[in-house]
Amino acid sequence: MTNQNAQDIVGEHRTTLKTFSRALVRETHVLTQQPELLWQQLYNRLQWEGKAVKQTLAQELAQRSTAGAKPWLRVDTPYRESEALIRTLEGHTDGVNACAFSPDGRLIASASWDKTLRVWDVASGQSLRTLEGHAWGVMSCAFSPDGRLIVSASIDHTLRVWESATGQTLRTLDGHTDQVKACTFSPDERFIVSASDYNTLRVWDAASGQSLRTLEGHTFPVYACAFSPDGRFIVSASIDHTLRVWESATGQTLRTLDGHTDWVTACTFSPDGRFILSASNDRTLRVWDAASGQLLRILQGHTGNVWGCAFSPDGRFIVSASWDKTLRVWDAASGNSLRTLEGHTDQVNACAFSPDGRFIVSASNDRTLRVWDAASGQPLPTLEGHTSFVNACAFSPDGRLIVFAINDKTLRVWEAANGQPLRILQGHTGDVEACAYSPDGRFIISANSSDGELRVWDAASGQELRTLEGHTHFVEVCTFSPDGRFIISDRNNGQLRVWETVSGQLLRTLQGHADNRPTTASDVKACVFSPDGRFIVSASNDKTLRLWDAASGQLLRTLEGHTDGVNACAFSPDGRFIVSASNDKTLRVWDAASGQSLHTLHTSWVRRCAFSPDGRYIVSAGGDKMLRVWDAANGEMLAHLPLPGDFHSLGLHPLAPQMVCGDASGTVYRLEMIGFKYGAIIVTAWHFTTSSFLRKKASLAFGCPYCLTWSEISQSALGNEIPCPNCGKPVRLNSFTVEGDWKPIAEAWKVGK
Repeated sequence: MTNQNAQDIVGEHRTTLKTFSRALVRETHVLTQQPELLWQQLYNRLQWEGKAVKQTLAQELAQRSTAGAKPWLRVDTPYRESEALIRTLEGHTDGVNACAFSPDGRLIASASWDKTLRVWDVASGQSLRTLEGHAWGVMSCAFSPDGRLIVSASIDHTLRVWESATGQTLRTLDGHTDQVKACTFSPDERFIVSASDYNTLRVWDAASGQSLRTLEGHTFPVYACAFSPDGRFIVSASIDHTLRVWESATGQTLRTLDGHTDWVTACTFSPDGRFILSASNDRTLRVWDAASGQLLRILQGHTGNVWGCAFSPDGRFIVSASWDKTLRVWDAASGNSLRTLEGHTDQVNACAFSPDGRFIVSASNDRTLRVWDAASGQPLPTLEGHTSFVNACAFSPDGRLIVFAINDKTLRVWEAANGQPLRILQGHTGDVEACAYSPDGRFIISANSSDGELRVWDAASGQELRTLEGHTHFVEVCTFSPDGRFIISDRNNGQLRVWETVSGQLLRTLQGHADNRPTTASDVKACVFSPDGRFIVSASNDKTLRLWDAASGQLLRTLEGHTDGVNACAFSPDGRFIVSASNDKTLRVWDAASGQSLHTLHTSWVRRCAFSPDGRYIVSAGGDKMLRVWDAANGEMLAHLPLPGDFHSLGLHPLAPQMVCGDASGTVYRLEMIGFKYGAIIVTAWHFTTSSFLRKKASLAFGCPYCLTWSEISQSALGNEIPCPNCGKPVRLNSFTVEGDWKPIAEAWKVGK
């Protein structure tokens, strides 16, 4: 081996180790709490790296994918994040409104709607201490120039000064009569300025907490404030669309900066004091001459409101934080956008440079802070196509396609195998909350949250076929009956409606859900037909599930036990069980026949749940960003996967141990359940009777989900596992049947092959 070859190998090993190290740091926030997920979390990041990394992983991957290996969840789509992401800081239990580096760059302070501040170690990402005392959400925070103190502003009308080393409250600043939105220290640490009182700012003595003066002039609430580097001036930003420059010593208004066309949400001085930077809900940033107030340039590129902005310490760069879930880095001199930082899964509220300019920290409503390399930021390739919430998703009956309901008023259809987009279904005038395929795969039904319409689409072409009108607004759920003849939908007034699919005629309304006040209707969050189509189960904010007779609309029983609203429900494929997901941080499994609660699965706030097609597993998606797989028989958790964003949708493949889910950022994940082996897929046979003058003829048939072929069977096959007469794959037939003509579905499946 030549010296050059040896050097190449060493270099390749060094690169591989750096790649592993970077992945490990990015997953620190997960692994410190759940070290047992080391392989799963690292593999899901490293699988997208180069050939050398894949070769390093190959042997372990083979061992962990063999029969009998411990189950785990493999993500088949890259995370939507930039290469610049260094680490994620998790610990807050609600959105994070503000963030700041300490003057030495070793610490980060954050302020949250959860009423707390947290102090973090930058190097490790560890939460060092939690500062508690505010009665309501904390909107802003700042270190003193020497790093010894932290000041915070809260909607509880107060500011608090804390000792950063201990988290002890030193003093409370009372005087504002409304929410305090912003605060900061003067460069000499003698003063604090705060923004609140609907139209005012206040200057305080930092040592005593005494209010020195009130700055009046804005005509609407003030959202941000900052001292100039020499402490002589203060700039403020208001929802009256203006900024104002004040003299610190007197509180006199020196000039008003007009130009933004919407709320001004953030402002700061450049490090040399020559410029003022502002951010606005008009989706722009603006750079002003601090001395004259002249507008110098407009920075455009964000697609959402801009709520945070900061200069780099050398004044060469600007970073901005937006409700479009991204940060942008700009050239301060030209206003050109240099790079976009992706990774947050909800709106980004604040951002700051480290004192040495190497890092950026950001705070988001996704309850995290993220630390970024300020010099890089190209995003990884992922399933693009939408940036709004993915509210619902569903596989086609053959598993080849997936439809997504998006918060941008569209539905989108993708190829399941490769994630390629096929078509966009447009026509709704509001956000699309729900979607489902018909059993024959020919149609898609969707529900609109604002105009109250359900729409039926041709699945092959994306053409709208008909609109089902009758709801007045806020339709959140829709699904087909097993024979495709009926559609059920819900509305936020406690009503379910049953429609005829072909005609769009409203057949009946099911009423009964109510909240704690007996006369008040409550939201229905989910509803689904039983596998034989005879029953409907619904889930509601009134903490109950209800079982209905589908033909008559009669309420049969109420399932009680949850202590908070129920978000989702599903029948097992054999119709024997119901699973429900609730805000009370549990899933419950119920006996469908009796309504008895069989066992409770303790988890976190759960948004979605589903049975596997063989009935052996339950999958749940939580508001804690966690996907979990459970043993349906005993409630044991078999595998779990943390993902970056809150789950809003979940769909299981009809045949294979695979699933798809969507989160608050609009990111779609395709997942494989490694180590899970499905038993025979459970299928319901159809019973069809024809009559003539001479005789009645009855036939039983089932559609094989593997080969999409219908086969006639004998009565004795019901309730048993049999091989498909066409392809030989095992299926388990339910003991009950669906009444109806199966031949039209057989024809539709044949055409769709």
